[in-house]
Amino acid sequence: MAKVLTPIACRNARPGAKRREVPDAGCRGLYLVVQPSGHKSWCARFRYRGRPTKLTLGPFFAGGQEPDVAPEIDTPLSLAAARELATRALREAKAGLDPAARKRKKRADQRAAEADTLHAIAEEYLRREGSKLRSLSQRRADLELLYGPLGRLPVAEVKRGQYHRVFDRIADERGPARADRVLAATKRLLAWHSDRSDFISPLGRGGRRTSTRERARTRVLSDAELKAVVETAERRKDDPFAAFVLFILHTATRRSEAAGLQRSELSDDGRTWIIPGSRYKSGKDTLIPLSKAAQRIIAAQPMLGDFVFSATGARALSGYGKRKAGFDKACGATGWTIHDLRRTARTLLSRAGVSVDVAERCLGHVMTGVRSVYDRHEYQREKAEAFEALAALIERVVHPPEAEVTELAVTRKRRQRP
Repeated sequence: MAKVLTPIACRNARPGAKRREVPDAGCRGLYLVVQPSGHKSWCARFRYRGRPTKLTLGPFFAGGQEPDVAPEIDTPLSLAAARELATRALREAKAGLDPAARKRKKRADQRAAEADTLHAIAEEYLRREGSKLRSLSQRRADLELLYGPLGRLPVAEVKRGQYHRVFDRIADERGPARADRVLAATKRLLAWHSDRSDFISPLGRGGRRTSTRERARTRVLSDAELKAVVETAERRKDDPFAAFVLFILHTATRRSEAAGLQRSELSDDGRTWIIPGSRYKSGKDTLIPLSKAAQRIIAAQPMLGDFVFSATGARALSGYGKRKAGFDKACGATGWTIHDLRRTARTLLSRAGVSVDVAERCLGHVMTGVRSVYDRHEYQREKAEAFEALAALIERVVHPPEAEVTELAVTRKRRQRP
């Protein structure tokens, strides 16, 4: 015969070999469910439209003082709270309402809301579009800065002001340039989601904290700095970062493009390198003729795996900040960035007498206007000659011929005469 349950009796209910339901004579239809593991919960049993129905109410609350809030399904419930919910469920069933169906709908709505959170949308975007991004890791790092403050919110409920408060905090902690990059990544994410749904992005035009023109760098390594950088790189033969620096100087490529170089992207004779469009800014496969100097840099790297510039060969070179700090200390040239090498290479191409058209194509810049439509020449031979001229000029700057050294010494002495 069922007994009236008490809080002490509920706490002392011992598990058995099988799951069991302990009825509560103090509330019709209420049962304490005791699992073999010792876990306890509440359920209500009733008939809805003649069919036996079970409604799981929630876990058993075995704590001390009962929370002073209205009981809700799927929250920890004391005996009194469980009785209140069970009585309500039986009353609704008699009135023709199915409390179990209402619970299922609530869970379905919750799952739908969770599927449309900013975090979930961002993860789906990265999964589906990651192969099209030049730097998936960078885009992920930018979007993850939104996860903490906004990630759990349904994306349709996040207002413009909430986004900008997060961008302001990023600007204060990490700098305005990083905030602008997160802003751009967020706009692309929301635009992608808008194309796939009825969602309308709250982020309009503008909102940048810096000017692209003002942030544009003009730093080019001087001949003395170039000499120090190259000589240091040549000395550090076992350092993949040093070879990576030399390679950028000889190919005028971007950091991510050079770091991601894989042996499978090289031609059989090693003279050309095709950068996949997925890793190139223009989105198109781009052919880079490799000078003999660039070929020697690749050949000097150990065969650890497919990635050429790598500590293990299993993945691309990373940790630029720490690696460059050590390199700067060794060479003495400071205040330059890895991208400044690309700008330096472009400047050296002009010094080597390479025409503007060819030099720009060496850097993979897309020509604009009518020329981009009608000029379909690939310029492979011209680019190959340009990169050889670049390598020759770097060699002359770093290791000048003896005649040039003598001439410089004479000139220096003349200037020192009183």
